[in-house]
Amino acid sequence: MRVTVRAPASIANLGPGFDILALSIALENEVEASTDVGDGISIDPGPGAPEELGVPARNLICRAFTSACEAAGAGVPASVHFRCRNRIPFGRGLGSSAAATLSGILAANTLAQLGWDDQQVIRHAAEIEGHPDNVAAALLGGLVICAGAIPAVRVTVPERLRAAVFIPDLEMSTAIARRVVPLSFSREDAIHNAARCALLVAAMLTGELHLLGEAMRDRWHQAARGELMPHVPLAIDAAVAAGAHGACLAGAGPAVLALCTGDTDRVGEAMAAAALTASVSGRVETFAVRNTGTRVDVAA
Repeated sequence: MRVTVRAPASIANLGPGFDILALSIALENEVEASTDVGDGISIDPGPGAPEELGVPARNLICRAFTSACEAAGAGVPASVHFRCRNRIPFGRGLGSSAAATLSGILAANTLAQLGWDDQQVIRHAAEIEGHPDNVAAALLGGLVICAGAIPAVRVTVPERLRAAVFIPDLEMSTAIARRVVPLSFSREDAIHNAARCALLVAAMLTGELHLLGEAMRDRWHQAARGELMPHVPLAIDAAVAAGAHGACLAGAGPAVLALCTGDTDRVGEAMAAAALTASVSGRVETFAVRNTGTRVDVAA
């Protein structure tokens, strides 16, 4: 049996929505898992992947696969080979680890016949990832709202929206970027962020995208992370000045997201130029938003 999982990139937080909001975009990884090749678990990590990802014990796809089988009380298949086609950049805040985790779990769900529904998949992926936002957006598509034990809620986003993403040449560890986030903040800042989370969801639901500029303003995590990544506030300001509806740090960074319906080339050029003033080089790519989630295809 062969299963192919196509999991999209996802961008979490979206400014004020730390560990709450995430958006799926039209960039995907493809993982093929086959049960008729070799013995045990093996993996071809794909072109450009770090060498250590060819070792199953160090590859998140393989670990998620095994973890899901064990959590469901199912036996791990005696022979599974994974082959990867990676398009989501590693370590940039675009949900590459969530896509890998999801791919492993969904491959297990099919090959080991776990029978898990979407919310069970999200819950187990969140146990591995530490938070559900990226995996929920990748699995369900669109904009997702994660609120603890409540099942993730999906919102369809306007198809005319485009994501201009500045992708730096440098990487950033999610663990390091999370450590600098304050554990508490003032009531005033809490109200600010709560209001803007609500405003962001309203902008997506109503199509009043001009609200995104204010809706994507954060008072919790971005300032602290900006000290680690000084190009971020510069690129955000440049994107808005160039015509983006709103902009923010992409996930834990170091990429920067600008949401646009106008001239994405102009916005991208502005972000790249601003980042260069902080001695950070990179490239800009533009993606459609993705209202469809992860696709799973099965062949005998």
